[in-house]
Amino acid sequence: MKNSEKATVILQDIAKRFSEKEFAGTCAKIFINATDIPSASWSLGNQLLMLFSGTTDARGYNQWRKVYRNVKKGSKAIYILVPMQKKIIDKETEDSKMVTIGFRGIPVFAYEDTDGMPLKEYIPKTLPPLFGLAEKNGIDVIWKNSHHGEYGSINPKSKDMTLSTESPDTFLHEMVHWYDNKNQKLKLGQDPEQETVAQLGACVLAKMYGYDAEIYTWNYIASYVESDAPQDVGQMCFRVLSRVQKAINAILEDAESLPVIVVPSSK
Repeated sequence: MKNSEKATVILQDIAKRFSEKEFAGTCAKIFINATDIPSASWSLGNQLLMLFSGTTDARGYNQWRKVYRNVKKGSKAIYILVPMQKKIIDKETEDSKMVTIGFRGIPVFAYEDTDGMPLKEYIPKTLPPLFGLAEKNGIDVIWKNSHHGEYGSINPKSKDMTLSTESPDTFLHEMVHWYDNKNQKLKLGQDPEQETVAQLGACVLAKMYGYDAEIYTWNYIASYVESDAPQDVGQMCFRVLSRVQKAINAILEDAESLPVIVVPSSK
C-alpha cells in the first residue's frame, strides 16, 4: 500500500472514531526550557509591542552587550512601558506597600538590529519525523521558550517556524499549515477550520511515523468547535477531510525524496 493510500485509511478511521466517542482526558505537552530571553518576563502588552515591531527577541543596550552583541549604529529603538513605583507608608500602622504612580518608556532593540556572537540555540534531543521538509521548503526552524502558552507557529511569508515543545505533532501541525496554505491562503488568527486541518493532518502523520496524538487532537478540535460532543467534533473533521487529504498527499509526495529515518514503533 502506498503512503498516500495508507494516510487516507488512517484519516478516515480517525475522523470516524472522533465522531463516535469522546477521547477523555487531557494531554498537555512539555514546554522546552531554552536560553533565557528577558522578554519572557515582560507584560503581555510589552510582548505584543515587541511582536508587532517584527521581532521575537528585543533587549536593552546593556543586555545585548552581556551576550556579546552590539546594537548597530542608527538602529531605531522599540519603547516598552515600565511601571514607576513608590513606597507608601501608612502613618497609623507603619505598614508599607509599593504603588504604581506612572509609567516610563525604556528603549530596547530588536535582535535583527544587532550583530556579534550568535545566541545559544536550543537543540532538541530528537528531530521530529519529516524534519527534512523544512529545509526542502526553505523554512527556518528555531526552538524558543513560549511567550503566551503557544506550542508553535509558522509565518508562510517569512518562512519562519518557532517551536516551544519537542512534541513531534507540533512540528507536523505547522508543516500541514504550510502545505495547506499552498492550496488555500491561511486566514489571520486562529480559524477553527484551518486549525482542525493542521492538527488532524498532524495526527495522521504522527500515527504513520509511530506517535500517538489522538487524545490531544480530539481535545484540540473540540476546543475550536466549542463542544465536547463527538458528533460536533466529527462533523468538523469530515467538513475539512478533503482539505486535510490534499495537504497530507503533498507532504508525502515531497517526503519521498528525503533520507529514510528510523522512528520508534507505536505500542
